[in-house]
Order: sequence, then C-alpha cells, then structure tokens
Amino acid sequence: MIKLLPVSDSMELNDDLKQIYEDSFPSDERREWLEISELIQHPKFIIYRIYNNEELIGLITVWNLNHFIFIEHFAIRQNLRGKLLGTQVVNQVITECDKTVIVEVEEPINDTAQRRIAFYERLGFVVFSGIYYQPPYSNGKNRVKMMLMSFPNQLTTIEFSEVKSSIYRIVYKAPE
Repeated sequence: MIKLLPVSDSMELNDDLKQIYEDSFPSDERREWLEISELIQHPKFIIYRIYNNEELIGLITVWNLNHFIFIEHFAIRQNLRGKLLGTQVVNQVITECDKTVIVEVEEPINDTAQRRIAFYERLGFVVFSGIYYQPPYSNGKNRVKMMLMSFPNQLTTIEFSEVKSSIYRIVYKAPE
C-alpha cells in the first residue's frame, strides 16, 4: 500500500531520501539538499516520503499555491520504476486536492523525457506549448528549457501566464 508521509522536521531527511533525490535529477534541475531542509518550514511547501508498505521508495515535493498545486520534484527509486507505483502516487495527489495540478517536464528530446511526458499524459495531464524555462536554482546552475503540463485541463494562455508568474515568484524566487 502506498503512503505519502509529510516531512515535518529536517531530521526526517535521511541519506536514503537524499540519494533518491540526487540520483533522479540532474544538478541544474534540483535544489541543494540543505535548501530542501530549510523549505520544510515554508507554509506552502511539503515534501512527502513515499512508502510502499514499509519500504521507502521515493519522494514528492509539492507547493500548494493559490489556484493550483505544483509538483516540483517527483522520484521513485530507479529499480522500482515501471511498476505502476508512480501512477498510484500521482493519482493519490490528484484525489486529495481540489485544484489544478501542474508539473514541469523536459522537452521530448530523448527517450527518458518522452516516457515521462507519456506517463503524465496517461494520467490525464495535458502539455501547454508556451515557452517556459525552469529558472536556475542557484548561482552556477543553468536555467532549463521545460514544458508545463496540467491536470485536469489544458491551461489557457492567460492561465499559463499566471501559473508561470506564481511559480517563478514563489517557488524559484526569480524574476520573469
């Protein structure tokens, strides 16, 4: 059974969770681990440890913003991917919120990115084709060209602009 347990104290951010995070995202697409531990106190941010029965299998970080939920990072241990565990997690997040859900995905330029987009599409997410860059997480890191996907409906141009503005301002603390 899949359980999402929110981290309420930085002591719960163990090395195993850190390893899943660092193995799953390139340096330019992730925060420094210390910053994650500091964000635990942010009222709009939640990091969940994902368990299947009693085994830690992944993590998901979520921002509960005014009109939508933004999934910033979502990772299942590499050896457990393709077993429908990720589907269960995302469906649980969707079921527990009554807002639009937004995710960032890389452009479909390689097999991994194409599989990731197909995964979200199977769950009902829709790609918005507007230009979007993930701002750099810190000095020395690069911005990354991405796409936004939304559930349950495709964003309008106005919604895309509002979502992008909120993500840049609140999540990344970056100018548009």
